[in-house]
Amino acid sequence: MIALLFKIGPWLAALAGIIASLFMRQQAKATKAQAAQEVAETKQEVADRTAAAAQTAAKATGERGNVENEIAAMPAADREQRLRDDWTHE
Repeated sequence: MIALLFKIGPWLAALAGIIASLFMRQQAKATKAQAAQEVAETKQEVADRTAAAAQTAAKATGERGNVENEIAAMPAADREQRLRDDWTHE
């Protein structure tokens, strides 16, 4: 019995090692795929925030242009009064 164990023991150990390495390799692939997914999601969030910031900046620029055009169309006395009204501290 012991002689048989000495003969097949190394083979059983090698087989267990192969099975363990295959399991660990599959687990590493899953972890790598999960990390890649997280990176892709983070990049998408950054792109979304950048696009939102660009839209906000474009809207603010448009509003500024509208105000500047409105003020430029006013007579000088009205411009001065509007600036005083907008900039006075209450």
